[in-house]
Amino acid sequence: MATDNNSSGSSSSSSSNPPLQKKTQTKNESGRSSYMLKIFFLLTILAHGIMFSSRSLRYISLSSFDKTSRSMSSKEIEMDGTTFKSIASSMLNTNTDYGTLRSSSHSRTTEQIPHWRMAVDCSVYSLDCFSRRQRENRYLPYPFPPKSSASQEFQTEILQEFPKEWLQRLQSQPITNYSQHPAVSIQDAHNLYPSTVAQDEYQKCMEFTGIQGADESSKSTLDQLDEILASGRLSVEPDTNMIAFTISDYTYTHDMLHDIFQMMNHIVGFSTKHFFLVAIDVKTVEMACRHGYPVLFWRESNNENLRDAVANTKFVLSLELVKRGIDFFFTEMDVWWIRSPKQSLLAFQDVSSDQTIENHLYFSAHQNNPRASNIGVYAAKANDYTKEYFEICIDVLKQRPETHDQWAMQQVGYLYESTLKNQSFEFGGNWGEKGPPPVPSVKFPFTARLWGPHEIVADERPTPTLESMAIHTLCHTPLLNPHGKKMIAREIGAYYGFKTSPTHSLVQERDVNVKSASNDAAGYYARTGDSYRRYVVLDSSLRTNFYSTSPVHMYHNTYYFQWIAAVLMAIAKWSDRILILPQVFQAIMDAGSYFSWNIMDYSKVNDFIDTRECNFLSNPKSWANDEGSNDWPFVSAAVTAFLLDEESNTATIYSQVTNRSHIVSQNAWQVDALDERIMIDAYAASLLFTDSIKDAEILFVNPDFMLRRGFIERLADRSRLYQAGTTVVGHFEREVFEIYDLLGWCWEEGSQHTVSKTSASHSCYAAGRRGRRRR
Repeated sequence: MATDNNSSGSSSSSSSNPPLQKKTQTKNESGRSSYMLKIFFLLTILAHGIMFSSRSLRYISLSSFDKTSRSMSSKEIEMDGTTFKSIASSMLNTNTDYGTLRSSSHSRTTEQIPHWRMAVDCSVYSLDCFSRRQRENRYLPYPFPPKSSASQEFQTEILQEFPKEWLQRLQSQPITNYSQHPAVSIQDAHNLYPSTVAQDEYQKCMEFTGIQGADESSKSTLDQLDEILASGRLSVEPDTNMIAFTISDYTYTHDMLHDIFQMMNHIVGFSTKHFFLVAIDVKTVEMACRHGYPVLFWRESNNENLRDAVANTKFVLSLELVKRGIDFFFTEMDVWWIRSPKQSLLAFQDVSSDQTIENHLYFSAHQNNPRASNIGVYAAKANDYTKEYFEICIDVLKQRPETHDQWAMQQVGYLYESTLKNQSFEFGGNWGEKGPPPVPSVKFPFTARLWGPHEIVADERPTPTLESMAIHTLCHTPLLNPHGKKMIAREIGAYYGFKTSPTHSLVQERDVNVKSASNDAAGYYARTGDSYRRYVVLDSSLRTNFYSTSPVHMYHNTYYFQWIAAVLMAIAKWSDRILILPQVFQAIMDAGSYFSWNIMDYSKVNDFIDTRECNFLSNPKSWANDEGSNDWPFVSAAVTAFLLDEESNTATIYSQVTNRSHIVSQNAWQVDALDERIMIDAYAASLLFTDSIKDAEILFVNPDFMLRRGFIERLADRSRLYQAGTTVVGHFEREVFEIYDLLGWCWEEGSQHTVSKTSASHSCYAAGRRGRRRR
């Protein structure tokens, strides 16, 4: 019988017969030494007056799907004398949890934890973390055997056929119509958003922006600015004597509106009394008004493209604020603040004796070029210097509207610096077919101040340091790839992720099971109280949340992952779980790990299936923070696998449900010669209709059976026949086919960028090509 650890204190037993944390006793357990150790072990317990009883394993009744309980035999323990003395000595402590004692000499006082915790402890970026953790012998092996024939570690239910009751339950589930967008997106259903305001307050905001009411189509942005300042709704932040603002359209605000206001308040230090949003589309105005955030509508954007609207908005609002004598601080929506810049803003506000040096404009720089100003973050003092500067920027952009606003800003900045030094200057760079504009004269030259390149980190591949206050994710083409920018911020842990107060009173309505959330808090990461949000993750014996294209029978075969991704998404949809996107290992171009969002376009199912970034597991912001669970990011976990023996065609469905490191239940259902056409439905049924699995906070799925030779090809054939209406397929399998047809792929582009080299520009979102049905 395999033990938890080798008696000699060496590494765990081989993967062909992996040890389990708790298991039932098998018939072939024997041996004189083992028997004598058991007797001595029991005598030691009795001598100290300690009660020791076996725990019970809970099994699933196949006929009723209810939880039942079966007793578990006493746990077999095999160990050498040295280790045994250590355990016997610890028995004197009545608080000892005997079920978690380990015989490893390397880790005698440290409890081993489930294999999936390595994906929690180690970021996708941290290759050395995986090596070090393995060396520490901290983790239990993968709990299921690689083949059905090696299942003697489990007390297995042998089934003559797959239960018809399970298939009938599947047939009763509703089918999703992916051609019709839901009334409430799945993101809205999973996240507990902050409360909305009363209808009269919303209406007042819409009238203020001129979208509704008597001022409709006639109220300019500057009219709104004067009105909001006069009303006292906005005022300068007292520490910095500044007002802050940002600009956005719905591509950012639909999932970041609460993020930006909470981040500005809690991290940067500008509350809604000192910070406002300039919206360049009606949807953003409506959302801001619905939640009571201060917003202005940039009406001029109706006749401009996105680039011109953003460029003109920045410079026009900047000019109008300084003309009104208001110092300001600007930050873009793709800038994620880690700590407050207030100290540097206060230093900037200190008036130096020399009015021409570094106290008028304050720009962020680029991480790879400390002298190149970046337009993502800047601050300005209201005076003649900055008034002239923004006027010249606006005039330059009017003459060359095809030029990027950042280039114009940089060139005008160089003009001012050259004028201050009495040096000649000509605009350089690419200004379009007309060439650079005429160089204007400058009356009030000065040198702008720059944040250091590591303070506000502006780069395609930002690298945070101890100096970093913010991360500004860039891409090849400005203003594009908002999805990629958000994903980079999430992967490196800079994304803020809004959260709600446990006392909030309103929850977005869901399709089913609308829950009271008066004691709950949630957001992109945060979750406390009786939250219904749960997760699903790809699992394997290699590594959790890891898919490899390197095994021999599927070497370089990216086609397999496409179908496994569709199955994962279907499980997420049917189980009302959030899919944590897997990383993909490839030996193509640069061999290594790739983010699946570089490869997979899931934009067409985004309203139906909620997702999180690949590093979500390792981000402490995503961990449960209910009282008493801070050391366990996901307290209840269900680890499952569908394994198929190639030779005997025996299918085995395994499940192990744990609470922290304690096994609550573990099951194995085995069916000989299971029809391949119902395998996907069989696995889905075991996940959907087993109470202990359904209730688990996080679900780990290993669809290993799909990697059987020829399985994917035959699955694709059935999909083709299903589309042609010439075959009947399983209820859940049909959902997989529908999702597969909606996914797009960027294999050629995505394979060029490993995790360490990827940027926002490499996002496949809304850019993928339709997957092939046949190889």
